[in-house]
Amino acid sequence: MANIHDVAKLAGVSIASVSRMLAGENVRSAEAIRRAIKDLGYRPNASARGLRLGKHHSIAVIVPDISNPYFAALVRGIEERAMTQGFRIIVASSDEQFSAESELLGNLIDAVDAVAIVPAEEGDRTRRMLADLNKPVVLIDRTVGDEPGFDLVHVDNASGAKAAADYLLSLGHQSFGIISGRQDTVPGRVRHRVFLKTLADAGIHVPAEAIKIGEFSRDFGRRAAQELIDNPTGMTALFVGNNTMAQGALLSLHAAGVSIPGQLSFLCFDDFDLAELLQAPVTVISRPAIAEGHAAADLLLQRIEQIGSPTQLPLEHKVLPVSLTIRQSCSAPASD
Repeated sequence: MANIHDVAKLAGVSIASVSRMLAGENVRSAEAIRRAIKDLGYRPNASARGLRLGKHHSIAVIVPDISNPYFAALVRGIEERAMTQGFRIIVASSDEQFSAESELLGNLIDAVDAVAIVPAEEGDRTRRMLADLNKPVVLIDRTVGDEPGFDLVHVDNASGAKAAADYLLSLGHQSFGIISGRQDTVPGRVRHRVFLKTLADAGIHVPAEAIKIGEFSRDFGRRAAQELIDNPTGMTALFVGNNTMAQGALLSLHAAGVSIPGQLSFLCFDDFDLAELLQAPVTVISRPAIAEGHAAADLLLQRIEQIGSPTQLPLEHKVLPVSLTIRQSCSAPASD
């Protein structure tokens, strides 16, 4: 592979002249250097350039749980876009803990140009922590207040929850169970409230004992479904607020011998890899996770390009649509 010495030799200039031109400075032999770069197929070393320009060509991506298929797809989308611009990503999981998130950012911030983050908390201390980084930040899936002060990319949780409720109502269901995630996050709160409101607008009340609220985790989903099994509420349909809770819930339902959809219709928010391979493939509200990653990366790359510019583009708030993917886990309630 050609190196900077080869470029300088072919162009008939010093290595310093090539280096200055690559750094964006005006040099007298710029055209000769460009021709040499093109003829040799020279590609500047991103790390070396980063040291000179104060850039690292790296983006930190922090998510609550990389094992969640949604977050894995999101990271993939960010990586696809970043790689096209010569950036690498550094991925870490916060395990839904602010303290872990803070430590990760402290360790990574001097090695990256920007941060893409699904925050563990949506409060003021997260906003202050991110502002103190003094680097471009894009929030994904969750926010940090009504006026976060950062670019934001998420999906239309409200329309997804309404579509889920409307579909189950259209099948004739009147008795529901709900397993929802944390209510101090936008996804958990909006999905839960809109689903309940849609039912209420149809004249249906869900009793408190049929509602389980907790962590976005497989273990909570398993325990919540087991509680619903142990204390029957007469539900004929179960809505679960995300895919990891859904996987746990399905484990309990399967162990208890609950027939889906014969005895219970099952619908969750977020697709997952095994959803189509189950005996009754799961009906889901699908999110465009890779497209979310693309959108987040595009915003960050744009912000990185603006570093040092006297004018800044306004912050962007992108909301991507969701869709109802109908499979075989839902049907009309059994007559008995």
